[in-house]
Amino acid sequence: MRITVVISLVVALLVPTSASADTCNWQSGWVKSENAKSGTSDWDTDVPLRFSADFSRRPSKARVEGFFDQTSIGCGETARLHIVGAASADLSIYRIGYYKGTGARLITSMKSANSFTASQATPPGQYLVKLKSPDRVSTFVPLMIRNSSKSDVTFVSSVLTWQAYNQWGGSSLYKGNDGTRETRAESVSFARPYDGDGAGQFRYMEQPLIQLMEKLGLDINYLTDLDLDKNPTIASASIIVGGHSEFWTEAMREGVEKSIDSGTNLLIFGGNTAYAKTVLTGRVLNNRIPFREIDRPESWFIGSQFFALGIHKDLEVQVDNKWPFNVLGNAAKIRGIYGYEADTAMGTKGPGVEILARATISPTEKGFVAMSTYYSAPSGAAVLNLGTNAWVCALANRCPWGHRFDAKSVQQIRLVTAAILKQAGREKIGNWRVASIDIPTRN
Repeated sequence: MRITVVISLVVALLVPTSASADTCNWQSGWVKSENAKSGTSDWDTDVPLRFSADFSRRPSKARVEGFFDQTSIGCGETARLHIVGAASADLSIYRIGYYKGTGARLITSMKSANSFTASQATPPGQYLVKLKSPDRVSTFVPLMIRNSSKSDVTFVSSVLTWQAYNQWGGSSLYKGNDGTRETRAESVSFARPYDGDGAGQFRYMEQPLIQLMEKLGLDINYLTDLDLDKNPTIASASIIVGGHSEFWTEAMREGVEKSIDSGTNLLIFGGNTAYAKTVLTGRVLNNRIPFREIDRPESWFIGSQFFALGIHKDLEVQVDNKWPFNVLGNAAKIRGIYGYEADTAMGTKGPGVEILARATISPTEKGFVAMSTYYSAPSGAAVLNLGTNAWVCALANRCPWGHRFDAKSVQQIRLVTAAILKQAGREKIGNWRVASIDIPTRN
């Protein structure tokens, strides 16, 4: 059963009030002002976190689910919601942020909604729309409200990767209905709900990082990677990606490389970033091929690249007195943070890099070792890659793969993350924090 509800998210104007919708402009300090508002402490109590790609392992229950016809909308634009599994649904629309630790603010609720037009300023950011229907399990539907004003950072939400792993309906780009790679799909569409709790990988691979960014009051330009594919121009000091940004288009990569060349920092809080090249046809992802198989390894612009799957290693800081790990003190170690997927600069091609931290080598790794890397581009841009897709989920201690962290490790991860974010609004970080090269340029 599928119905369609029109959610007309006409983004009202904050400054100036007389501007037209297509010139909506969010002035400096709007994130700080937004997060001074009261949050909603029970926003997620009836939608337990479920990891993506576990659709086949969910309890078999009747659900109300949905998807929007766009992953993001801007000022004055409209998103159409398709509901699956019920004749109608009540909607609660939440904006994700810090909000004094609650994590979200209820923007509005609608009873058996037919339409919604924002009656006040609707701030940019990541939104989760909760669907409720009698005798149905509730789920979330994600929607980004994007903006393109000059900001401290541009956060790019990795919806291509969410969709590539999405098992809703049985097939993803990784496996089919029978759970094997041999029956995986060649193409997958955004015209379906996400599996798990309906929010894709957002609640563990991005939400903990967004909450910390908003707690610190950074001015944020919110985009999805589909937006970056369409318009790769960045008007921020830094580009930030979360815990799992594996799937990139050619246009995304070219845009980010040009941004680095012009002095924009790239700060990666994940691992396995920009590994898989995909092609978009409308709202359909078509297959995947590793960039390194077309002689364009991701290490060319990141400095390191994915090398290991299924590991669980300790991080050992290499130099105590240098940003960003200097906040941990001498001889610091973070237990178990490298994995499930991890990166290295060993055996790769690319610019010379500094090893910020690394794991202890083991015989099973064929001489390579997980590491966090850093380099200063000729433009003055900094490129920092933490090199593990456990980093963001560890901020809230809610990682897949059974990884759990003690209180000390979580606190260490939060301290380093905050140290990075506090400099993220600085232009050309590489001129301020010059890399000391440990692994020279590899051609």
